[in-house]
Amino acid sequence: MNLKILFHIQEVLKEAGYFDISRIANEIYTYSIEKNIPLNLILERISNQEPWEYIQGFVDFRGRKFLVTKDTLIPRIESEQLVDIAKDLILKNDIKTVIDLGTGSGCLIISIAHEIENQLITFVGIDISQAALNIAKKNGSTGKIYFYKKDLICKEELEDNTLIVANLPYIPTKMYEELDRSVKEYEPRLALDGGSDGLLYYKRLIEQIRLSKKEIFLLIEIEPSTLTELTQATNNIPFKVFQDFNKRNRFVLFNFS
Repeated sequence: MNLKILFHIQEVLKEAGYFDISRIANEIYTYSIEKNIPLNLILERISNQEPWEYIQGFVDFRGRKFLVTKDTLIPRIESEQLVDIAKDLILKNDIKTVIDLGTGSGCLIISIAHEIENQLITFVGIDISQAALNIAKKNGSTGKIYFYKKDLICKEELEDNTLIVANLPYIPTKMYEELDRSVKEYEPRLALDGGSDGLLYYKRLIEQIRLSKKEIFLLIEIEPSTLTELTQATNNIPFKVFQDFNKRNRFVLFNFS
């Protein structure tokens, strides 16, 4: 490995705002050689704030490689905790169906299904974007998971003993407008902008679940600054808050019963 070239890659990554520059520099160097792509072309894309995950075409999530494109949000490491919380709920309750709303690349529902390995549970991924679903289907090509194109879910479709995991758009519009170019110019706004308060889709979803009068667990990822308004809008539905590894109030579990 040419250390001079590696150092140059690290400098480009540092200027582009990356943190884990040593690991990513090695990945870029290897990718350039294996794909026979000139290194300067890759670094030009990095300098233009294009995320490395989109350039290489996949993300590592819970030890698996998931295909990603500009039609899917890039899975963040924080979201891996959703899988752990969901698994614990499934093991401790009589869950019959697990639904992942806003499935994107499918990383959540696929990880849950593979790590639970319960043939009696139905696993479903739902997204409004057909392009995202096409990627999710490739990532979960074993046939173990059902994928559907829908806008949220209707109250008539809900059944008792269901766990809904949702990582819907939750960033308030004003906050979205201040995000880095690497996010705004490359990742789908459809998967990020949650309206003026960041709760547009979660409020709609919670109302549908409430009207269904079914026994449902709802596990969601949120922007921590919206927690107070979210819980005030849920009319005393029992909930539990989980912090992410940065000690921020990132996940909320609602119990509709």
